[in-house]
Amino acid sequence: MTPRSRMSRATFSALADGGGGVAGMRCLVRARRSRTLQLVRYIADRRPEAREAFDAVKSLPAAAVHRVVDHPAVGEWATRTALGRASPAGLAFVAAAAAVHAGTSLSLELPPADRPRLPTLGVVKGRPSGKVSVDGLAWEPTPRVVMRDGTVFLVEKWAVGGQPAELRVAAGVDVARWQEVVSGAWELLSRDHADVAAEFATAVTVLTPLAEPRSGMSSATHADAFGCVFMSLSADPAVVAMTLAHELQHTKLVALMDLFPLVVPDSGERFYAPWRDDPRPAIGLLHGAYAHLGVAGFCRRAGREVEFARWRAASLRAARTLLGGAVLTALGREFVTGMAATLSRWCAEPVSPAAQTRADRLAAAHRARWSAAGHGAPG
Repeated sequence: MTPRSRMSRATFSALADGGGGVAGMRCLVRARRSRTLQLVRYIADRRPEAREAFDAVKSLPAAAVHRVVDHPAVGEWATRTALGRASPAGLAFVAAAAAVHAGTSLSLELPPADRPRLPTLGVVKGRPSGKVSVDGLAWEPTPRVVMRDGTVFLVEKWAVGGQPAELRVAAGVDVARWQEVVSGAWELLSRDHADVAAEFATAVTVLTPLAEPRSGMSSATHADAFGCVFMSLSADPAVVAMTLAHELQHTKLVALMDLFPLVVPDSGERFYAPWRDDPRPAIGLLHGAYAHLGVAGFCRRAGREVEFARWRAASLRAARTLLGGAVLTALGREFVTGMAATLSRWCAEPVSPAAQTRADRLAAAHRARWSAAGHGAPG
């Protein structure tokens, strides 16, 4: 039931360079699936109330089980449950969803729940509990947006347990607007950034709406919810497409760090990040540098010279900061060295003098704000 995850040296290097391709994304999806299945087994071994559902899962075809286990909410639930923060009885809904996908008739003991969900399918109608036949379940399907090339994303407003306070999930979902905005961004991404679109479609299956900020656009990933991007919307398709490229990098890194420790345990040391106003731990600086490598690559292809000039330099500075300390493991140093090589090549590419001057001024203004806030001179 639990597959083994392996990664070739070539795939690791491709990820370090900032890419990874579809093969790399599939490897990361398998890695997270393995993690989730191991957590499910751990839960079933220790909690009797999960045993029946676990036995049902084991009896179902692997393809159906994997489809459901790959859903971000299942990975997040498994993590919280293993930590004692969620109910193990929720595994029954995972088993029920997998049985539906497999076309298998079975009966399961469903726990009472308010608006119970079948992962990948939707919210169960009514409040079934006790011994229930999966054949008799009905559900309100999860909204989805369908791209012209056939790519589908669920637009799911599910609450993440223990989420950071700043992740304010929207109260409602205007599906028609999400279809329009995401489709526009996806057309741009798939036309001009085909590799990024292919990677994103392989790794991400769920978009969760965030409440609209006062200005701009907000987005985030949640480490335990691999495959979900939390985001608000923007009227500018390029901004949305660039945000997808940014969050894709975070998505890659959280799964990669399931397999390999890249950063040593936090020593308490904090660093200047050219995109944040607060000091960051090493893992935060690594995440930010990798995400902005993705942004720089997007801007490079899109001809957004000012942003390309700014973020290539900012990400390279952060990579060198990490390499200059004792905060990375041996594999972490190899990974960040790959990042720095890509960024160094990009920093050698010419941009217009006006764009470079503007980028330099923006970087200097950020460093000045940092110093004015009392953090001292940026390291």
